[in-house]
Amino acid sequence: FFLATAGMTKRARTAGEDGESDDGAVAVADGFEAPIFGARVVGQVTTLALEGEDGPLSLCQDGVASDHAGAWYVATKDSLLHVSAAGRVRTVATCEEGGFFGLAISPDGSMLFEADFDTHEIRRVEVAKGEVTTIAGSGTTGSADGVGDAAQFDCPNGIAISPDSSAVFVADCGNRKIRRVEV
Repeated sequence: FFLATAGMTKRARTAGEDGESDDGAVAVADGFEAPIFGARVVGQVTTLALEGEDGPLSLCQDGVASDHAGAWYVATKDSLLHVSAAGRVRTVATCEEGGFFGLAISPDGSMLFEADFDTHEIRRVEVAKGEVTTIAGSGTTGSADGVGDAAQFDCPNGIAISPDSSAVFVADCGNRKIRRVEV
């Protein structure tokens, strides 16, 4: 599989059975390009070499979410990182207690929501400022509906945002429930 570029038109060609190029050029959409991923081949797995401010990163990732601009957010045990389409990494926010786990990003890219498995809380991160706010969860294990810290979770670890950004849905692992949190 290779890409051929002629002027402004991009075309993909696949190799025939003999490994040589066939004559079946297929147009490839020009627009979003993420150099860290290269050509898309369904089922191919590639490890990303991420460069931080101090060099290559080797970290424990606990969650990942992408925005519509081609950037990625990676949750580590105590940091939320922004990964550009070029593979450069910067810290967006840090967490002194608990950690960042499951991630979801708002459709406009301004807010990230995370489920903290350790502290049993749901947090909002303002991407531009790096401000972290707990929006639900008491910090103790339990199963209670309620507003803010009156609600209780038991090891929330997955999270998704509604299309209109009015709520997040949380996989409350310990309680074996899906919970809706108004945001």
